[in-house]
Amino acid sequence: MKKILYILLGLILLVVIGIGALVTFVNPNQFKPLLTEQVKKMTGRDLVIKGDISWRFFPTLGLSVGETAFRNPTGFAQPNLVQFKQADLSVSVLPLLSQQLDIGDMRLEGAHVFVQTLKNGVTNLDGLTDKKAVADNATTDKAVTDKAANDNQQTAKHSQWKVAVAGIELVDASAEIRNDQTKTVAQLNHINFTLGNFKPQTWTKATFDIQGKVNALSFSAKGSTELNLAADYKNVELKAFTAQMSMNDGKTEIKNAQLGLDQFTIGQWSNITFAVNGQVPNLSFDTHGSAKVKLSPDHNTVTLQGLKVTNDLAGSALPRSTMNVVVNSDATYDINQKLALVSKLDINADGTKVSGSGSYLAAAIPDVRFALSSDNIDIDSWLPAKKSTSDSAESAAEVGDTSAAAVTHQPSTVEPDLSALKNINVAGMIAIKQLKIANADVANVKVVTSIKKGVATINRFEANLYDGKITGSASVDVNSALPSYRLKNTITNVAILPLLKAVANNQQLAGKANITADLSGRGLSEANIRHNITGSVKVNIADGTVYGVNISDLLRNAKAKLKGQAEAKTDTTKKTDFSALTTTLRLGNGIASTNDFQLASPLLAISGQGKTNLVDEGIDLMINTKVVASGKGLDEIKGISVPIHVSGDWQQPKYRLNIKDLFKNNAVLESKAKKEINRGLEKLFGDKAKDDNIKNAADKLLKGLFN
Repeated sequence: MKKILYILLGLILLVVIGIGALVTFVNPNQFKPLLTEQVKKMTGRDLVIKGDISWRFFPTLGLSVGETAFRNPTGFAQPNLVQFKQADLSVSVLPLLSQQLDIGDMRLEGAHVFVQTLKNGVTNLDGLTDKKAVADNATTDKAVTDKAANDNQQTAKHSQWKVAVAGIELVDASAEIRNDQTKTVAQLNHINFTLGNFKPQTWTKATFDIQGKVNALSFSAKGSTELNLAADYKNVELKAFTAQMSMNDGKTEIKNAQLGLDQFTIGQWSNITFAVNGQVPNLSFDTHGSAKVKLSPDHNTVTLQGLKVTNDLAGSALPRSTMNVVVNSDATYDINQKLALVSKLDINADGTKVSGSGSYLAAAIPDVRFALSSDNIDIDSWLPAKKSTSDSAESAAEVGDTSAAAVTHQPSTVEPDLSALKNINVAGMIAIKQLKIANADVANVKVVTSIKKGVATINRFEANLYDGKITGSASVDVNSALPSYRLKNTITNVAILPLLKAVANNQQLAGKANITADLSGRGLSEANIRHNITGSVKVNIADGTVYGVNISDLLRNAKAKLKGQAEAKTDTTKKTDFSALTTTLRLGNGIASTNDFQLASPLLAISGQGKTNLVDEGIDLMINTKVVASGKGLDEIKGISVPIHVSGDWQQPKYRLNIKDLFKNNAVLESKAKKEINRGLEKLFGDKAKDDNIKNAADKLLKGLFN
């Protein structure tokens, strides 16, 4: 027993003597020139150690290094790439004999890192891994290196070094990352990091705390986790991960963001939870969600399963004052390709449900692909209610503003902001079984659309509309100051009356419509559309009715006037039936005009020409009506062309019989009228009716009537 004790005391004495000799005869500061020389040789940069390198003995043998800096090349905003005030490192000696590296507490205080990218793309990291320099150095010692590598391989077959760290502490560190090309500056301050007793296959706790700014954005974050490093140091496991963050840039405020992860192991599912609430201009949000997540063994694919995100939104930026939007989906992300695939996508926005799939490719101009469908979407429910003209007038009258009450409609001059179309590529399909838009009911909607280089295109649009069908295409180009557009569509056998009633609360026209439109223009505000739209619209309406006017009554009243009789009073409904109505509208300079208006019916043949002002909605249309059938008290005027002038506006059109043109355009009527006037003069003046003065007066009367 005494021998063993003597041996232990001898070993201890040997260690003490060794340490004493190490401290006495080996001054660590003598390594400064060697360190700086080697760093200069390998990187071309200067390593400046201002503080002393000193031995430390507690709790283990180690070194302390004072203020140290690793220089930047000239031309950068700060002199140092890396600098720190104090670094401490300790190593246990005896475990080295068993090929075990036991490092004591590692502490780095006041460290600062500065990374800069100049306008020409050069960074202060360039050259640190210069392959040519490394190759040159490696060539010099190639034989030695090969031999050492071979020896190491042989040794590794028998044993492997083990590393353990009592603790790692980063205190009050900072970093600045500046990019002069993008004019961004990221400043990280008060970086604190701690790691407990750390060695492979042992769970240890880590915490972090950081504050910083990126240009005008300020943020703070903190969190903690437990981690377990694999024996081969290639993988790490986590559990009980939590993190919190807040940020503010003056416009956007994240009051509180939280992230939680129950555990993380490569190739296994983890449960993740998150929550964030904050404010952007005119919108506040409270979002939370959960998902299962897995990272593939090759570290390349992240898979999300059962992702559910709930958003409670409020603010004037929304179509409604408050909204609840719930998103469910599965997704994968390929890290190498920067490609996200979304499947089983379900969106529920206040009862409006959309499902589908899509993809997102991260690039300089992101690329999006999607396929979406819905059973029922009511667009109108998402738009602000339009104030009626009567409501506006009543409101104006209540405050005594008579001028405002007289205003019927002022087209908006505000152009929509479509600049985002320049910065994204999109291609997709949309299918909707039932759609309500502008109060019109549309069914079986199918849309194929794309966005590329600032041009948004509807390549194909088709839908069922009031017993008929509509097909078409459209495009909008936002690459100029005012966006330009092109629209082509065809409407087939659409019932006009229910469509006009739904869209414009107008019940003045019925029938089956076949319409072909080819329109283009610049500017998408209502005012610019009305002023700048050009093109043509071909209209063919069959089996129709014009409500609000009974042309047969107008003709009968014209007949009564010719005979000097009073207008006939009738209870007949004010409508005019027709078998076909055709016309071509030509649009330009804020005017829609036609010169080939034709309406045919069993009783009448109507032709017309005229225009309507798209800006003030005024109407100036002349219609010529001719009776082509007998009966209904119109036999005497069969074949006579009767002109009707339509004026007023779109909401209140006015119809008036043009007596002057009635006689001017019909020689028979003119002749009969002249005979009736001469007969009346003879009855009135007798033989004096043949007097030249009276004849001249009668001629002037006739000219004023017929010319």
